[in-house]
Amino acid sequence: MKKANQLLIILSIAVLAACFNKVDPAVETFYLKSKHSDSVRSEAFSKFYEHYSNSDNTKEYFEVISKGDYIINYYAAGKLMTICYDPGSGWGGQYNNVDEAALRSLANLRIKLDELQSYVIKDSLIDNNEPFVEVKTNGHPN
Repeated sequence: MKKANQLLIILSIAVLAACFNKVDPAVETFYLKSKHSDSVRSEAFSKFYEHYSNSDNTKEYFEVISKGDYIINYYAAGKLMTICYDPGSGWGGQYNNVDEAALRSLANLRIKLDELQSYVIKDSLIDNNEPFVEVKTNGHPN
């Protein structure tokens, strides 16, 4: 009877542990508390750059997750930025040649998240990335 109780406890702990989100230690994630959706999206790159600048830069990936609004994910070594415009709908775009200067520029120019694609078309430094590269994230784009 004792072994059955111990087994039941171990099984219960395993089931509970599976219910919690797993955090990837390679990703420095900042969770942004959502305000009004329009203002959150218009401040997306400035919030991301602030997070990136204030990080110790020892992680592989950096991201800002605004629950229900967006995910901005950045792989610094690969100069790769990946955007999810609507969590649950998958990744919406991926851009290469994004270095720290490009991140600063997006923040300083106050580019809105929804205007990124038109900015990329005009900007010769940042390009759409093809084929899509899977990234590490603590968010749920799908």
